[in-house]
Amino acid sequence: MKIRNYTRSDATAVLRLWNTAGAQTMGYAPQSAEGLDALLLRHPDFSEKHSFVLTDADGVRGFVSGVTGDALAQGRVRGYFSCLLLDPAADSDENTALLLAALEDSFRAAGKSVAAVTCFNPVRLPWIIPSTDGHQHNNMPGIPTDTALYRRMLALGWVEATTEQAMHLDLSGFQYPEKMREKERKMAENGYFVDWYREGVHQGVDEMVESLNNSMWSEEIPPAAHNGMRLLVGLEGNTVAGFTGPVYPEPTGRGYFAGIAVGPSSQNHGLGSLLFYKLCQAEKDCGARYMSLFTGINNHAQNIYKSAGFETKRYFAVMIKEL
Repeated sequence: MKIRNYTRSDATAVLRLWNTAGAQTMGYAPQSAEGLDALLLRHPDFSEKHSFVLTDADGVRGFVSGVTGDALAQGRVRGYFSCLLLDPAADSDENTALLLAALEDSFRAAGKSVAAVTCFNPVRLPWIIPSTDGHQHNNMPGIPTDTALYRRMLALGWVEATTEQAMHLDLSGFQYPEKMREKERKMAENGYFVDWYREGVHQGVDEMVESLNNSMWSEEIPPAAHNGMRLLVGLEGNTVAGFTGPVYPEPTGRGYFAGIAVGPSSQNHGLGSLLFYKLCQAEKDCGARYMSLFTGINNHAQNIYKSAGFETKRYFAVMIKEL
């Protein structure tokens, strides 16, 4: 077996690996050549410098890819792992180690001191949610803990920083419960509401998002509010105290979920659970067939998700390695 950098001439072989080994072992959603180009091979952050193929006399047997960039979260020190694919005939501990070593060495050469598998990687790879009718989640921000790759990475010095659970809800059976209607009435008596954001009527969305100290939300939520996207907000009077949305169905039928949060000064009034139930109803009303999300196994918000009918479908490890 030999390792070399990926070149564009390897694209057909990588597509084959994606739709066979990747779909079977990792659960990636099958792709056309154009689809894989858009997701990975011609993504703006894709780099041949951080992508490698494993070859033998019969051709390409494996592929690994990662990204770097100072503009990424902790990008001055981190390189981000995107994916690793191995043909079933070459799927071994040794070949996994060869591919990972090539990627790690490329990160070191680029001046990085940490390799990471997290949601901050801009390359977002969709996967099929188990025990569903082909429902897709739009990103895999960790390594599935039921795979050989997870066990091999642990053996090679990668550390599981946190464990995330992927949760799913078929919206066909979702009904907005009476208990939430009663909760709405009681919260309104105390000046707390959930409504669609209206520019010029509601105030403080930028300040509320800034108080959450989440760079991804800061990049997405204020522009969504100011550009007229459908955004559900928690309100204290006319002041924005929390958010969820934007609300729309993705082409797969999944109800988009950026997140849900309540500003520090407005917590413990029930806005979080009310926002989430309103989101589920809004996604169903706009045509989404299902919803899916990731949350930490110790995140208390999972209790809200479970009460709405969400079920855990798979576990993923957020992984880090000091280089």
